[in-house]
Amino acid sequence: MSELVRASAVSKWFRSGHERITPVDALDLVLEAGEIVVITGPSGSGKTTLLQLLAGFQQPDAGTVQWPGTSDGAVPAWSDVAVVPQSLGLLPELSAKENVALPLLASRSSLDGVAGAVEAALAALGVDHLADRLVGETSLGQQQRVAVARAIVGTPHVIVADEPTSHQDEAHAHVVLRAMQAAADRGAGCIIAGHDDRLLDTATRVLHLESGRFTSD
Repeated sequence: MSELVRASAVSKWFRSGHERITPVDALDLVLEAGEIVVITGPSGSGKTTLLQLLAGFQQPDAGTVQWPGTSDGAVPAWSDVAVVPQSLGLLPELSAKENVALPLLASRSSLDGVAGAVEAALAALGVDHLADRLVGETSLGQQQRVAVARAIVGTPHVIVADEPTSHQDEAHAHVVLRAMQAAADRGAGCIIAGHDDRLLDTATRVLHLESGRFTSD
């Protein structure tokens, strides 16, 4: 397998008065093609901060995050590392298909193939019937699946997903997990954080995070 992301002794800290809080404490992590790594842990354990570091949304205070093929210090493009944040990050004034098309429009000089790719991604997440609806007029669970569709549409090398099944019932959670599995089957690496035990069904590795460090439990 080929290496997609390498975090080496990565730390991130914040100041709260005179106290230094370290949500990510000297962590090492390597993600390889075809893997689905699930990161578990209680609220406040550092999962979201770690995902933001792996996606390039935050810079580490110590250590390094490397994405092969990306020059040192450069933040990876969405076509390399796609993200499903907890906040979803959708634009409510745009339709579902317009939101899903955004990463393609940002990275391609030609519109060829965009419509078909968007349609396929929405169908894979079971929200193709909402293609023309403003996402602000859909349910939270539907919005979450649109956000997953946006992540998979450009066939990125890495998908970073924070609680991607948190608003899904049993049937739709499996729809999300099938989409992640399909991405891994084509060679992407997936890093998923969450409390949902259903995530474990597709994991190739499970890492438990406590107070900024991986534990054996």
